[in-house]
Amino acid sequence: MTLPEPLHRPLRAYHGQRVLVAVSGGADSVALLRALLLAGAQPTAAHFDHQLRAGSTQDARFVQQLAQDLGVPLQLGGADVRRVAAQRGWNLEDAARRLRYNFLTRAARQASLQTILTAHTRRDQAETVLWQLLRGEAVLNGIPAERGHVRRPWLEVARPDIERLLGELGQSWQEDPSNQDQGLTRNWLRLEVLPLLSSRFPGLEARLARLATLQAQDDEALDGWAARLTSHADVGRLPLAVLRRAARQQLRVAGLEPRLEHLLQVAGGMQDRQTHHLDLPGAQSVTVTAGRLQLDTLIWPEPEFAVPDGWTLRHRQPGDRVRLPGGTRKLSDVLTDRKVPRSERDRVWLAVQEGTDGAQVQWVGLQPALWAVGARELVGAAPDPWHEAMGEALRLAHEAAARQEVPVGAVVLQGERVVGRGSNTSRADRDMTRHAELEALRQATQVVGPYLNGCTLVVTLEPCPMCLGAALEARVDRVVYGAANPRAGALGGVQDLLEFRWGHRLQVVGGVRASEARRLLRQSFQSWRAGTY
Repeated sequence: MTLPEPLHRPLRAYHGQRVLVAVSGGADSVALLRALLLAGAQPTAAHFDHQLRAGSTQDARFVQQLAQDLGVPLQLGGADVRRVAAQRGWNLEDAARRLRYNFLTRAARQASLQTILTAHTRRDQAETVLWQLLRGEAVLNGIPAERGHVRRPWLEVARPDIERLLGELGQSWQEDPSNQDQGLTRNWLRLEVLPLLSSRFPGLEARLARLATLQAQDDEALDGWAARLTSHADVGRLPLAVLRRAARQQLRVAGLEPRLEHLLQVAGGMQDRQTHHLDLPGAQSVTVTAGRLQLDTLIWPEPEFAVPDGWTLRHRQPGDRVRLPGGTRKLSDVLTDRKVPRSERDRVWLAVQEGTDGAQVQWVGLQPALWAVGARELVGAAPDPWHEAMGEALRLAHEAAARQEVPVGAVVLQGERVVGRGSNTSRADRDMTRHAELEALRQATQVVGPYLNGCTLVVTLEPCPMCLGAALEARVDRVVYGAANPRAGALGGVQDLLEFRWGHRLQVVGGVRASEARRLLRQSFQSWRAGTY
């Protein structure tokens, strides 16, 4: 006989192919096995006995006889699902699903088959979407059409079409008595809820299945967006839908299976940029800080200098303070400002000088390290090349401000040697591309060569897309900037250029002497507006 088109269309791709088919003995799986033969496929049947009821062995015998009558190879398996669920702390349905798919995977491998087909239909899809809704799931995406080697070709096929095929073939099937047990939520939805809703809303099953398809497509697109996020993305501007998926991906990589309430907490913490310490039920405590989910234990650096006599290397203690250029501050406030997760603060190394007036923190093992005023000179440590280079860039920015140019300066370092300098000359040259970064990069290529591997671009303001593109093209190793540029910055905005692969990856460090760069920008623009510069 000829297969009806709604049943045949999804099976055309398997014509002439060897596939494994999960056959429970019920109407849907029996119909799929028969339809695959009519569609010209070469199926191998696989039956798993869950041993959840006394009559389950009859299903296995039925499938054995069916496979024999059709001349189809058969693989049998089974397990005491109830016992395994109790041993491993799984619910019964979850245990049955896991054991069944583990068996199907092994059976496919033993038969050297790459594709596993199951007979889920539109009715199964509608039940699943409704159940997800009632459970309050984050995404109503139903049963996936594909997952790994598993394919579900009949997810859009209606049950009456399947029963009609079986009738025309004169093919019997096994009815599972447990399918009538309304103590199971899925059976209750199928037997009571869906018929009641469909009496008021004809076509509900098809609408729920279509909802699953649309939600799955949306979820895939948003998952892709979330997977491309980099450490430079401005999460405060991203939709919560993307942040929820980013949180889900990170938690799953850490071996956690979050529920919706977990994702809402984490995504909300990422978006508001505050520090949150969250206890996820059944999981570990996690910290969200500066828009990032902190899961891994961080490695905090120890001093690279010889700790002088009278100094102690230790972790923080109550009352610790550090003297900075702006005055003496509590160490706890400094760590908060530097966005150190609360769970990590007791692991940060300190070099502390004990004196008559108490302990003074001289060095804090952050990245980059934080020095108290005068402490670097006491131990003879080399000057911080980024700090020194940013000082030169700030000097160039002040010169630009005096010429009424936007006060931005830039230098290029090769090691600790300055090989390029630049400041804005856009007004003088009547050319809006005359940015400080481009001039510094041009000068550096005259010294180093066309490619600036091993070099660092240091600039007082976060680069714009044009300048970041030039740095990528020149293949600098690192960009170090001072103040953020929320209007046109290429590293922290939604148009994050480093989100994409450009053939060269560079490291980015922001916030070096940022307060000085911000102050210069603010004062310059205030003076120009007042006409006093």
